[in-house]
Amino acid sequence: MPKVLGISSSPRLKHSHALYDSLSAVMLQGVMEKVGEISGIPCETISLSQLNLHPCRGCFSDMETRCHFLCDCYDDDFKMVADKIISADAIIFATPTYMFGMSSVLKRFFERWISFKAPPIDQAVANKSLDECFDLLGKLGDGTLKASNPLQGKVGAVVVAGSELGQDSVIREIMLMLNLYGFVFPPQAFIYHTGHSMQSLEEVRAGFYENKWLVLATENLAHNLVRMIRLTAGAMWHELPKTFSGR
Repeated sequence: MPKVLGISSSPRLKHSHALYDSLSAVMLQGVMEKVGEISGIPCETISLSQLNLHPCRGCFSDMETRCHFLCDCYDDDFKMVADKIISADAIIFATPTYMFGMSSVLKRFFERWISFKAPPIDQAVANKSLDECFDLLGKLGDGTLKASNPLQGKVGAVVVAGSELGQDSVIREIMLMLNLYGFVFPPQAFIYHTGHSMQSLEEVRAGFYENKWLVLATENLAHNLVRMIRLTAGAMWHELPKTFSGR
């Protein structure tokens, strides 16, 4: 049975420090509900802002094999979320637009993704030493150690909300990163909403819930996402090698 995972990255939570639910989270929930309604595919939503996620330490930048699959730099929630992504067939990423970009927690999460490109190492013996790194390079080069991309062929979609400009830039940046890691997209793989910072909260919410285009776009995304999941089920995708040998 396929599975769809929704990842919300807004720090806003109603009844905690906010008067209203996050618009990006509401949009995400709308897509998830429609997916379940039209397909019966199990759906799960998680909120990154409620998790313990540390920033990337840049091990990969020092020497590629110092980064391990999955990132073992911290005892935090990254591996839990990564395992959910790996087991899902489709993932929908939702974010508000802050300072013309995605939320900081989503950017932090994406930066940890570099470990998806890293070799799989038993954490009990991993030490990130130079000797270990050179040994791993040799094993990757001669094929003793296999490192595949667990995200290759996942179906992706993007949901973005904001009160000013930047939604298009956020969508492009997220879709660029997802495709770099092997995601495939259905037609119209994103939806967005733009309010206005000079409007009252009540006006923004009223316009949001009365936006007929947004309702239709939400339904369209759900239908196309389900269609893409079914079309690509079991498909095998070619991957670039992890290391190059010879000239």
